[in-house]
Amino acid sequence: MSVFTRALRAGEGKKVRRLAELVQLVNQLEPDIEALSDEDLAHQTVVFRERLDNGASLDDLLVEAFATVREAAWRVLGQRHFDVQLMGGMALHF
Repeated sequence: MSVFTRALRAGEGKKVRRLAELVQLVNQLEPDIEALSDEDLAHQTVVFRERLDNGASLDDLLVEAFATVREAAWRVLGQRHFDVQLMGGMALHF
């Protein structure tokens, strides 16, 4: 790999590390989200909308929203998102 190519890709590592850090935060929330009842999990949508209405940004909700979606997918589909899938979703968001 040429020096020019390495210089262009230098910032990519920082972005990937930042996404990985966010995924770790999602993983830390997993036990709390798993403990929610189906009704409480569905109510998270209302909670997120209220927080948005009160001035929170989408970035403020990102970690909790991804943890909620991961748990919902597990309960409904029986499939759990891989960490790299969360990172891809976050990359698309940003």
